[in-house]
Amino acid sequence: MNAVRSLLPICALVIGLLAAGTREASGANTYKEGDLIEVNFLGKWWPATVVATNARGDVMAEYEFAGGNQRKAFANAAVRYQCESGAIAPVRTWSDPSGTFKTKAALLKIEGEAIVIRKPDMKELTIQVANLSTSDQSFVKSLQKKVADDISSGKKWVEPPPLETFAAGDAFSSTPAFGAQTTAITPDPLPAYLKIKQGGVAWALDNFHDRISAVIPLGGTDSWILGVVTNGFEKEFGTRLYWVSLAKQKVQQRHMLPPGEVVLDYHPKAKRLLTQSGGGVGEETAYTLWGASPVEKELKPIVKWRAEKGPSATTPWARIIDEKLVLQRADKQKYIAWDTERKQIAYRVSQESFFAPSAIISGGRKYLVLPEDERVRIIDTTNGQTLTSLPAAASVSSVALSEDGTKLAALERYSLRIWDVTNPAAAEERIAAEAIGTPFSTTMTWVGTDRLMTSDFHGSLVLFSLKRRLALWTYELDMDARPEHGATRTHEIVDRHLVYAASVRQGANHGLAVGAVQLPGPKVDEADNAVDPASLLIVKPGTAVKLDVQCGEHDAQVRTALEAEIQKNGWVRDDNATTVLTASMKQGESQTVTYRLGGFGRPVSEESVTITPYISSLNLTVDQTVAWSSGTRTGAPGMVSLREGQTLQGEVERWQKPNPGFFATVDIPDSIFDPAKRKGMGTTSVTNRGLIPK
Repeated sequence: MNAVRSLLPICALVIGLLAAGTREASGANTYKEGDLIEVNFLGKWWPATVVATNARGDVMAEYEFAGGNQRKAFANAAVRYQCESGAIAPVRTWSDPSGTFKTKAALLKIEGEAIVIRKPDMKELTIQVANLSTSDQSFVKSLQKKVADDISSGKKWVEPPPLETFAAGDAFSSTPAFGAQTTAITPDPLPAYLKIKQGGVAWALDNFHDRISAVIPLGGTDSWILGVVTNGFEKEFGTRLYWVSLAKQKVQQRHMLPPGEVVLDYHPKAKRLLTQSGGGVGEETAYTLWGASPVEKELKPIVKWRAEKGPSATTPWARIIDEKLVLQRADKQKYIAWDTERKQIAYRVSQESFFAPSAIISGGRKYLVLPEDERVRIIDTTNGQTLTSLPAAASVSSVALSEDGTKLAALERYSLRIWDVTNPAAAEERIAAEAIGTPFSTTMTWVGTDRLMTSDFHGSLVLFSLKRRLALWTYELDMDARPEHGATRTHEIVDRHLVYAASVRQGANHGLAVGAVQLPGPKVDEADNAVDPASLLIVKPGTAVKLDVQCGEHDAQVRTALEAEIQKNGWVRDDNATTVLTASMKQGESQTVTYRLGGFGRPVSEESVTITPYISSLNLTVDQTVAWSSGTRTGAPGMVSLREGQTLQGEVERWQKPNPGFFATVDIPDSIFDPAKRKGMGTTSVTNRGLIPK
């Protein structure tokens, strides 16, 4: 299949098949002056009061808009009783079997053998179905069937189970295993079923404001992809699940969740879907587990519970470990495992990292791989125990496990470390990687056995070759494929395929699509075979270098260390050179960090401290263009132990000291690539038509 195969023609097959939901009516209502109603104005329902009506059933209504009272005539179809808001059936006359009791009301819900109705005066009544007239009982029965059909077809959302509070349990906090030996672990490869075919499927918008908020590859013989659609403007459109079969080239199943549900993960083997609701400013955060499958007609609510959310939590992150365990990132450096069977916290994990890059889960979900400052920890997801700790020289900004589960890559500021996790005796492989290195949080994924894909701060992806030891290619998501703000899982790489979402257009028709394209795409392998890495070097042994030290009282110490590094690299000291190595030290801006105190049976509280970090920077410029840089800064430790008489502020301040020793330990590569080729030999646009080289 061609890598630029169009997703757009697929859209033409489904445009028009999915229509926006409309309010059903059982005939025009008759209103009278003073009735509490709602009017549909500018696509929304507004509270109003009936002022007058005419013989055609039109309504003159008074409502508040733009800060003042407005009067406007509305057709009957654009008017409803206020009591009909959120109802599953509009106002009708209900009666008992004898016809003695009669009342006008909207049907809110059906609860077992009873119904809940709301009258125009907004009072609610609960009535046993057996106490209704024969015609009313028939109506309820037919409505139950319709609701069931709507739920199974994805036209109506399934309500979540009741909200619960889980117990704290006897959860312990998993912390770094200082002094722990690096030990072998059993590979946990990607499941055999997680295979993806190339292709794409599109569907029509239900509403103009529909957006894809997550795309999750599921694999299987049908090459399933789950596309999640949300709408932040219209509440009547819930969170919709599109189960897409790339093998059959169609949307095979559609389900709907309540508005505001954010899909975080799906576990194909357990057939579990995880969502989050709330979590905004002043909102309670809740998680819900659902039974879900692309081949089953209905979603099954399982359990909903209150989740923790710390003050520094950003984009929601959680993964389903198995049928009962859910692992949540509760705060910047805090993870919590929830036992949904025992309804309690199973364990906690503290991450010792200032920037706290996101953890990853191994292919079979056995291991949590946690990037930290100067180490990577591998943790058993079933119990939170640290299995092995791999040393690093600096802060680790991202980690990635190979699909066979044997190799672990860790990205640092200017290098990559590669370990064979099955063989602790094997030496680590260290590769200079300035093109993709960063001290900040990023993402990284294996593409085959000798390439890694990383993300940059501009939303692009960079393919790095371990064999060539350079960046090969850049992938830019165009406007149609660029994820929406607030999306949780925008694209993933699995089975050497990039799985992503896009918007599509055909004339006046608009739609959404999900698809997969095989990597690396056109021209990349040819460029890889043709490139001569040596021709891209602008600094190498023999290059003349000027040394500029700006470290105040530490100048002499830093100069001595860097002169030794220049000599080791085979460079030539020259005060007139245009290649300049600059070292500087300074203090940064003050920051506030909050710690959680207590635990282990003691009361839990929070305390904030202020730190002013010390920053050490090293830059190598060629003709005033930065070709290489590195640096370090002090920060707040992930965990602090206090003895009697010690204060948290005092202990944290002990970590804030100038670090001239950094310049003696930093490893500057002797050969540096041209910054113009830092992001690779070429660029490919990721579009709704596939991968298109520029």
